[in-house]
Amino acid sequence: MSLLGGLYMEVREERWPRAKQYDVGSFWSFCRGIIVYGIANEIPEFLDIRVKTKELHNEGFTDFIPFLSIVGNGDKIFCFDNNSKIVLLDYYMTGEVTPIDGTFSDCLMRQIEELEERKNMKIRGEGKTN
Repeated sequence: MSLLGGLYMEVREERWPRAKQYDVGSFWSFCRGIIVYGIANEIPEFLDIRVKTKELHNEGFTDFIPFLSIVGNGDKIFCFDNNSKIVLLDYYMTGEVTPIDGTFSDCLMRQIEELEERKNMKIRGEGKTN
């Protein structure tokens, strides 16, 4: 799939089952995928960069264009700022931004690698709490 059309990448259900209501675990253990927002005809709304941008702008974050988020972490989203720099926006809790070094490709590859790492930790049984 072209990134222009968006991308939804999630670990297969048989490898990492979705959390059920009231499941308890480490925060990372709920972050089982990534979303790259895009533009395309008939793109699902949850992948549409125009929809996500409008949502952020309506919440007052008009200096940002979102491009990537982590499934399971709705608080933070990777954006381009007004200077075309990549930032991590904590738009839900604090409104703070953290600069991210590198290019779009660097950021995407880093998130894919971190997803792979979380998947391996989950398979090993890490992240469970009682």
